[in-house]
Amino acid sequence: MSNRRVIVALFLILGCLAVPAAGAQNMEAQMRTLLQEHPEILIEALRKEKGQLLGILEEAARERQQAEETRRIEEEMKNPLKPVIEPGRLSLGKPDAPVVIAEYSDFFCHYCANGAVTMKTLVDKYPGQVRVVFKHFANAPLSRHAALVFEALGLQKPELAWAFHDAVFADQEKMAQGGEAALRALAVTLGADAARLDADMKRPELDERIQKDGDEARSFKFRGTPTYVVGGLSVRGAAPLPVFEDAVAKALEKGKDGAAAPGTPQAVVADKDHAGKNLGKTECTDCREIK
Repeated sequence: MSNRRVIVALFLILGCLAVPAAGAQNMEAQMRTLLQEHPEILIEALRKEKGQLLGILEEAARERQQAEETRRIEEEMKNPLKPVIEPGRLSLGKPDAPVVIAEYSDFFCHYCANGAVTMKTLVDKYPGQVRVVFKHFANAPLSRHAALVFEALGLQKPELAWAFHDAVFADQEKMAQGGEAALRALAVTLGADAARLDADMKRPELDERIQKDGDEARSFKFRGTPTYVVGGLSVRGAAPLPVFEDAVAKALEKGKDGAAAPGTPQAVVADKDHAGKNLGKTECTDCREIK
């Protein structure tokens, strides 16, 4: 393509900026016609300035993400998220702690392994003030199986469940390679009653609990793991400790919990008709997106 066409195109574009409104409309029509008949003009111009073009696109993406994040926070401030916490859910910290964090996690998400360490540190740093309730956002079959083992172990001894939790997160690759057999062997090695474990894993209420956790996460429009609810607001991704410290401080100041127990006016059950709908793009970087 000749340089003459590029020069003509640039002249028309710049001309639109320098003429009165009526003339600009004519100029715009000419420019549209030229680019429709010769799209290679625009392609060549963009190719020559691809570095600048990439920068513009990246800036636009950041601005869009920031705008979406601002809208999300404003919406959650108007309508705080209220996870349902059933009696007997496995958790870290005092059961009556004033701040309850709902953690939506997946045993085979490496970001979740980082987040699990942060949650333990947080509970230790705020003794008696923070309770972390472990919820499941697991779609893959092996992830769901690990969640089922965790819940079944909790029926024997909560300590067994948390030992399993720590061990799987500490060696995800080995557990993933070994599959269901490796998860069962780990549980038995930790001291579980194998026969009871097998029986408890068939209990329908445990499978239902895992399903409800995932439905709830989707109803909140979560798209990745890990995700947390603190004081009614979501923290998406394996955020650093100071982010959670700030969220806990605000929750303590406002006297709000991140979750509500069944039977209280704040407790809600995820609307199954809305689960999984209106899902936006993931807003976190340190998380694994749920397809």
